Amino acid sequence: MTFAPVRRLSDGALAAVELQLHGTAGSALESAHEARRAMRLLEQKDRLDTAKAQSAADPSATALARAVPLIVALDAFALDDVLAAHPVDAGQRVVVSVSSRLFIDSPHETMAAISSARDKGFTICLEVGGDDEHALAFLALIEPDLVLTAPDLLRTPLAAEAASTAHALAAHTERSHAVVIAEGVDDEATRAVAETIGADYGIGALYPPQPAEQLVAEQLVALPPHPVWASPDSGPTTPYALATRDNSARRGTKRVLVEMSKALEAQAGAIGASMIAVGTFQHRRHFTERTSARWQALSEAIGFAGIYGAEITPIREGNIHRAPLNPGDPLVDEWTVAILGPHFSALIAAKDLHDNGPDLEHTFDFIQTFDRLTVVQAVRSVLSRFE
Repeated sequence: MTFAPVRRLSDGALAAVELQLHGTAGSALESAHEARRAMRLLEQKDRLDTAKAQSAADPSATALARAVPLIVALDAFALDDVLAAHPVDAGQRVVVSVSSRLFIDSPHETMAAISSARDKGFTICLEVGGDDEHALAFLALIEPDLVLTAPDLLRTPLAAEAASTAHALAAHTERSHAVVIAEGVDDEATRAVAETIGADYGIGALYPPQPAEQLVAEQLVALPPHPVWASPDSGPTTPYALATRDNSARRGTKRVLVEMSKALEAQAGAIGASMIAVGTFQHRRHFTERTSARWQALSEAIGFAGIYGAEITPIREGNIHRAPLNPGDPLVDEWTVAILGPHFSALIAAKDLHDNGPDLEHTFDFIQTFDRLTVVQAVRSVLSRFE
């Protein structure tokens, strides 16, 4: 167990301390980042989190937490079980970590875990960079209070990834006032890069672990309070109901809606890995082979693609997820395509009028919106239907 200082990049002032567990010096797991990554790959992160919660109960940790904000980072899925067995001290700040891989593997469960953690007042943290290439896609949906950038990001300052990350972080922090902490601040060069990509604070060899008594003696410039602003919970609803709260619907045929949906899909695909797309297609029979092929290709270009409808066969493959809607769900009467990313959001939500005639001539009342709050709430309203 070590106490890693979290310091303000501009002047080195102490802002917080993170309780870290890692391997021995010189090993492949000598950094907390690599230890965390390895345990996730081995699907044993809960063991690391349990050990971390046990360490947080150590007298030195509880004493330090009374003087300096002490961060105890735990994965979203392990949170309830770990804290039930090993409650942390009231003065310790529990940070609930989410990676894009966690979301892609279990999107609906992850959103439920985040919602539960947020209700308990915990800080939500999204890890970006490194081998987590799709993390930027989830900034807008998860709306983290804290963003942790991977060490690799600081070592490739001219790479397109670093530039994309800088733009995405700027967009998110401007809206939410989230805090960005860079891991791997090992020298002045990486400190400068961390500031360039938008980090406010850093952890790394430039700020080595220190005994608790030395940390307590330092003047503190505490991290801003969390949680920061996030989209309000809309409760059980549908995208169409959300989009028509403040705007009036228009009427159009399914033929037109299909082409408008394709246009949004193309926009998401052109932007790339930082986008997510969610579509509800009423029934499986409407999700044709051509539509399936189009969304499969889309999923390979963006961070996440979710496909939902009655009788849809549940599949999780790569970045694409399919799941069935309950036949009695009001959402079965709606046709929805939503795309969401750090810089762009859009929604088409349509309600079937169930008139007679050829399929493509069916009429819908529909609405378009580019309001980010509405799009975020619409996507969440779909994902919240699944466990």
